[in-house]
Amino acid sequence: MHWVKKQPMCSMSTSPSEAPSVAADYFDGRTARVHKVSLTLSSDALLVQGEDIRRSEPLSALRVSEPMGAAPRLISFSDGAHCEVRDQAPFAALLARSGYTDSLVVRLQQYWRAALASVAVTIAALAAGYVWGLPALSEWIAFKVPEPMLAQLGHGTLQFLDRAVFKPSELTTARQQSLIKTFDHLVSPDGIKPQHAIHFRKGRGMGANALAIPDGTIVMTDELVKLATDDEEIIAVLAHELGHLNRRHSLRMLIQSSIVAFVVAWYVGDVSSVAAGLPVLLLQARYSRDHELEADRFGAAMLKVNGIAPRRLGDMLLKLETAHRTRQGGTQPRERNSISDYYASHPATEERIKALAQ
Repeated sequence: MHWVKKQPMCSMSTSPSEAPSVAADYFDGRTARVHKVSLTLSSDALLVQGEDIRRSEPLSALRVSEPMGAAPRLISFSDGAHCEVRDQAPFAALLARSGYTDSLVVRLQQYWRAALASVAVTIAALAAGYVWGLPALSEWIAFKVPEPMLAQLGHGTLQFLDRAVFKPSELTTARQQSLIKTFDHLVSPDGIKPQHAIHFRKGRGMGANALAIPDGTIVMTDELVKLATDDEEIIAVLAHELGHLNRRHSLRMLIQSSIVAFVVAWYVGDVSSVAAGLPVLLLQARYSRDHELEADRFGAAMLKVNGIAPRRLGDMLLKLETAHRTRQGGTQPRERNSISDYYASHPATEERIKALAQ
């Protein structure tokens, strides 16, 4: 049972003869025997009297449980003994004579409107925390993570992906180095290019894709390279992924998912599974619309300062959609504002492509 800390009963001169008595069951805290007693006020003390029980306890040393419907209220003594009081009305009168008042929270619980309002406020607070607070906290943490920890996380994630998702790239070393060299020659829109390393892999069943890992690793599949009409479209995708790294989107997404998973795991009592599931979280979670727009803006700005039209990224998104639909065996266009899963991590929209049509 949840106990509320009893507010000290105020001093009041009341003799046992004139004070009303309240019937109660007394338990001494050592045995299960029930003692029938009566409770009365005597000055600043509670007098407990029964056939073989008589004790006087200072009111300030007692704890009173909060009312719970028809359930008996409990009076707890400092030595472990307690009284159960079932006569609610007489007991309420005794409390009133003593000057005792329940806490504000307990009093509000007696009114359904107040209880309903508190539930609504709690739900609103939790929703606001999830929608705004959690992303803000994740962003703050992401930019505080030291580089050695990022390197360790990225190395483990890439190893997992190489075992579970990717195969070695079938592109020639010369082709890989040519693309890496071309991208490295590009300048960042703000003059500071995020630390990164480009790796090529064969995508197995995931098809054409590119993936940014928190430590700065960008993985691009052979299928995406082959899907592109020219190198500018490949460079456009890499610029977009660099935008994710610039704002640490994958790390923020990972932290946010991990916080939720950790809270749930802590609640159910299995926290150990969270750390082992981090690579899976990275694969399964989707970037938010805001993350995609940020990466788009960074990528578009980077393409512009290097003389490449931002629409090349939009062109590539359309190709990715077509490739995805073909891979899934679909024949009908998907939802109007759902362009491509981009391996379920890069949800695109028509608005994004229109914004890149420059």
